[in-house]
Amino acid sequence: MDRAVVPAFGQVLFAVALGYAGVAGAAVLATALVGRPLGFDARETAFFLSVGLGTVFAVGAMSDLPWRRASALSWPADRRIVIRFVAVLLLVLAIEATVAASGLLGSLEDIKAMSSSERSWLGFLNAVLLAPVVEEALFRGLLFTRLRQRFSAWPALVIVTLAFGLLHIENGLLHVVSVLPAGAFLSYAREVSGGIGLPILLHACMNLAIVVAGTFL
Repeated sequence: MDRAVVPAFGQVLFAVALGYAGVAGAAVLATALVGRPLGFDARETAFFLSVGLGTVFAVGAMSDLPWRRASALSWPADRRIVIRFVAVLLLVLAIEATVAASGLLGSLEDIKAMSSSERSWLGFLNAVLLAPVVEEALFRGLLFTRLRQRFSAWPALVIVTLAFGLLHIENGLLHVVSVLPAGAFLSYAREVSGGIGLPILLHACMNLAIVVAGTFL
């Protein structure tokens, strides 16, 4: 594998490993101080915060690019790009809601049961803020930027989308497959917009839709 690519995957693995280490450390502290294990949402918070710290460290200390360029921290100057992507997302969400309501994917109770969230305010924070920011910074920021140094857009998009899917492997192979279209859409938004600002917004909207559906349907 190209020498410019290997460090990118090493940085991603470092950040994810730090995330699991953070969960383990938080679990030990919770048991010692409170006397009970962490709930699912609290474990997710510990994971995202730890991965976020790992991503910041990887971008700042392990990258040969300036921090802002390595993290792709920018917002598209052309507002029409934002409007187009948001319009497409809203259309897709409307179609998915129609299909879900029709029962083709199973009962609404079965669909809601697929979520492991405790439906708490902490779970809402994880879904709408921490997950979009941390995952986009790691995959569409750090990894995509490094890959685009070596490859054209489409190979980078495919690799990042697969890596993004594999992050969700603990939820099962079906879940991995289900997030691939979203990952591809977000990676395409990153390429077109030139930064992670738009993907973060889109990712947050996707997760908010899931939270709202799981709460009110």
